[in-house]
This record gives sequence, C-alpha cells and structure tokens, in this order.
Amino acid sequence: MELRHLRYFQAVAREEHFGRAARAIRIAQPALTRQVRDLEAELGVALFERLPRGVRLSAAGRAFLKDTDEILAKVQRATDGARGLASGHVGTVRIGFSEIASRSRALPKSILEFRLNEPRIELNLLPMGSEAQVEALHAGALDIAIVYDVHHSHGDLDVFHCLDLGASDIVLALFPGHALAGKPRIHVRDLAQERFVFPVRRAAPLYYDRLMQACLSRGVSPNIIQETATHTILLSLIAVGMGVGLTERSDETMGDAVVQRHVEDLDVTFRLHLLWRRSDPSPAALRFVEHMRALAGAEDGGGV
Repeated sequence: MELRHLRYFQAVAREEHFGRAARAIRIAQPALTRQVRDLEAELGVALFERLPRGVRLSAAGRAFLKDTDEILAKVQRATDGARGLASGHVGTVRIGFSEIASRSRALPKSILEFRLNEPRIELNLLPMGSEAQVEALHAGALDIAIVYDVHHSHGDLDVFHCLDLGASDIVLALFPGHALAGKPRIHVRDLAQERFVFPVRRAAPLYYDRLMQACLSRGVSPNIIQETATHTILLSLIAVGMGVGLTERSDETMGDAVVQRHVEDLDVTFRLHLLWRRSDPSPAALRFVEHMRALAGAEDGGGV
C-alpha cells in the first residue's frame, strides 16, 4: 500500500463517483478504478458499494476513510513543517536580549516587525548580559547575540559572523536641576568636579575602561561615588541627584526625571553588533539576520 492509494481512495469517497474523482485528481478513470480495486484486494474488504450511477462507502469504507483522512493530514503537516523549516519560515530563534537592546529605539521595533512578518517563527528572547551572550553563543545555547563591540574579541569573529547595527550615542545624564543641565555647551573639562555614577567594572570591564579612557584623555579622572549593575539603577540614582553619568542616549530615560546632554569632546563610540555562528546557523536564524540587515542598511561585517 502506498500513499497514492490512500489519496485515490479519498478522492473517490468524496466524489462518490469514479469519473468525477478521476477528473478532480487528474488521472485516467481506468487507472483510478484499477488502483482502488488493488487497494480493496490488499485489504481484503470492499470499500465501496457499486451503484448504477456512482458508488457509496461501505461500513468498512467509512471506517477506513476516517483513518485515511488522519494519515494524509499528518503527512501534509509533516511536509509543510519540513518545507517551512528548510525555508526558514518555521522554527525557533534564541536571541540574547540585554538592556542594550531594550534601550535602543530601533531594535525592539525591528524585532516586532519580524514577529508580525514571520508568525511561524518563535523568537525566544533570553535576558542576559553581553559577555554571557558571547559565551552562550559559543556553547550553542544562543542563535543570535546582540552586544557592543567591546564584548567580543577578534578571535570570536573567527567563529562568528558579525552584522554592524550602528553606533551608540554616549551622552551625559543628569537630573533636571543640575547646573550643567542648562549650559549651552558641555565639555569633558566641565565634569572635573562632578560626582559620577558609573557602571560596575566587573560586569563589563572593557565598556567601563573605554568610558574611563575617554575622560582621562581629556584630563578628567571621574570621581566615582557609586557603581551600579544595571542601567536602570544608574538612571534612578542620577534622577535623585546622587551624581552624573555617561550612558547611551535613549528615548526611555524615566520621563522628565533625567536630562540627556551631548558632550562636545567626549571621544567614545560603541558599535552595536549582531553575532551568529558561522558553523551551524538555522534557516530561521538566517532569516532573522537578513531582516535585521535590511533594516540596518548594513553589509555583513564578517571579520569586523
């Protein structure tokens, strides 16, 4: 017994007529009649009662049709699933998602657009820090990492592809009543006497060092009075006047509680990178990468 026998039987059962069934599935009627008879002979039962005009299912035929419908439906689902996975329109993509991603205006919007365009792809957003993302990507626990350039090495790019999503805009964050909030122009030297709230170094040492070096290169050694583990806590402390801080520009800065100001000579840039493994990318993960590439207007950085 082959699947085609089941499909032929199903067609005749629906049409209750060999001629109409043959036209519906585009097969010669004698061939269809022969295939159904072969199926009945193999089963040892009559599936149809032959009538002067057409046929109708026997009791055995009605029972067999129920199972046939289920079998063919499962085959179709399996076929659709395999084709969907191969095309990248079906699957699961595990993406590292940190505060970097949540602070970006474009990134959450891009992910939402992908969800709407590809409803059969499940995006599993896993909250974790940048360094943890790189480790998880190496270990195969993530398909996509979204991290700053300081959090991966040139050696990592022997293993990962890299898509540049653009540069962050580092600004000075301070509470609205601060003396610098209304100053027309701010330079690094204006921060010499300020109390700083800084990200804790152990969580992201290279990020910390780059911010620190940007200040030191302008002759200012930040007076750090508090280190914080998260961006949200950093902004909360700034909002209550604990100090000032250097952070990524964001549309979400606690409403009017925090002011963001450009620092004229603050020479520091972080590039936001999307990483994925060279060795075993899934079709669904590659479809997500191409979506992000189109929105970023960027080329594959490969060995960036």
